[in-house]
Amino acid sequence: MGCGSSLPRELLANRPAKSVRFFAGIKVDDRDPEGGFLRVSCYLKEQIFSMPEGTVRIPGHHVRFSVWVGEEAQSVLSIPESEARELARFITDELERLDDAEAATEGSKPPSP
Repeated sequence: MGCGSSLPRELLANRPAKSVRFFAGIKVDDRDPEGGFLRVSCYLKEQIFSMPEGTVRIPGHHVRFSVWVGEEAQSVLSIPESEARELARFITDELERLDDAEAATEGSKPPSP
């Protein structure tokens, strides 16, 4: 297998049902906690857990956000995959606008002596 070739499809079937990333928070206000972070969990496919006490079903195709301080989640919110994709586009577009604005500002500065 060489660079640029497609991976075998059977590798895709073995992807985990969920992937998780952590993002460090920054303190921008006195009310912001020290050491806070955002946990983003992407539930790619449905999971079913069966135990003697009962069955738990976790739906797929959604993203769950949780705000953590230390070892405790302060709040959680899930959004459907369609909203998660829109959120990703929104963040990407806004950061590109910021990059464009910064580039325009740098281009209008007089050269340094």
